Amino acid sequence: MDTGVKHMAYMWRELNDDWYRIQTNSPLLIDKLKRRDKIIICGKTLVGSSNHWLIFRIQYKKPSTAKQSFLRLTGCKDNYTSVNGLLKCEMSTSGSVK
Repeated sequence: MDTGVKHMAYMWRELNDDWYRIQTNSPLLIDKLKRRDKIIICGKTLVGSSNHWLIFRIQYKKPSTAKQSFLRLTGCKDNYTSVNGLLKCEMSTSGSVK
C-alpha cells in the first residue's frame, strides 16, 4: 500500500564548521548511515508521528567531499537541488533514482 510519503534526504553544514547534518526518512539511507562507525544520530521524530525522520551528524574535511559523499550515499547523480548550502535529494522507494 502506497502511503504517498516521498523519501527525501537533506544535508546542510553546521555553522562554518567541519560537521554536517543529514536528515532523511528513507529506510535504505538510514540503514547505510547506521552501519558507519563515526556517524552520530542527533535527532529523530517524536513517537506517534506519521513520518519517521532521523538526523545524523557527520564530519568531512572539505565541502566538496561532503557533497560528493552525499550524492554517492543517496544515489542521486543529477537529481538534486542545492540552495543556500542545503542539498536536497528525492529518492525512490526502491533505492534507485526515479
